[in-house]
Amino acid sequence: MASVTTPAVLLRAHDYGDSSRILRFYTRAHGLVSVVARGVRGRSGKGVATLATFASGDLVVYMKRNRELHNMKEFTCLKLRSELATQMLAFSAASAAAELVLSHAEADAQPRVFDTLEAGLDALCNTESPSLLPGTALSVLWTITHSFGFAPQLDNCVRCEEPLFEDELGRFDFAAGGMRCMQCSEDSAGPRVGPIARSQLEDMISGQVPVGLSHTRRHLGLVSDFIAYHVLNKPLKSLRFLGSALPPEDEVGPEVG
Repeated sequence: MASVTTPAVLLRAHDYGDSSRILRFYTRAHGLVSVVARGVRGRSGKGVATLATFASGDLVVYMKRNRELHNMKEFTCLKLRSELATQMLAFSAASAAAELVLSHAEADAQPRVFDTLEAGLDALCNTESPSLLPGTALSVLWTITHSFGFAPQLDNCVRCEEPLFEDELGRFDFAAGGMRCMQCSEDSAGPRVGPIARSQLEDMISGQVPVGLSHTRRHLGLVSDFIAYHVLNKPLKSLRFLGSALPPEDEVGPEVG
């Protein structure tokens, strides 16, 4: 059986038998790959320590067609990302990103998804200011969602298709996947989204972190419901943990809600 080597990030692990572990990697060349790492629980040393959740590196695995579980030969860690364990918000955002990929990705190569996931985990590790971390967390979720091919329609009304004015206050229609203009929002119960929030959404979908982001829990509600409607058909369980890790907000306004 020939081995294959591919860049990979470890998203989940659990014990198997007396001494082994089942590891779920997202790989650049083969999508989701589940492997058994035999005997690793009885070992010690650098190689075992780097088999940590969110670590990235080169995975060497013996793959056999039509099998769901493969045998791992070795994993060379290039990024441990131990910083995520020291910051609850960063860790909870990384966990939500991992759940999103594990729930939707398949065993097919999607290099864009892999690269977006890698960039998102790096951004969570390297955020310079704690005040930017909530926006970074939301941006990571939006960019991964976008890499799967799902993004809300923000420039034109999803009902009448007319362009939205720059200063327009409309409502988000989750079933239709985007914004309704002010006129078409009269019979809509979706959350209101004003021009500032719409601009912030556009930034986060493109991978930017908006400066001065407010109403982060409402923004979290938008991405959570959008994922549930269009990507998974169910809520991401880890988003509740992410919501509890967000800092308290003193300001309540009409922009998103």
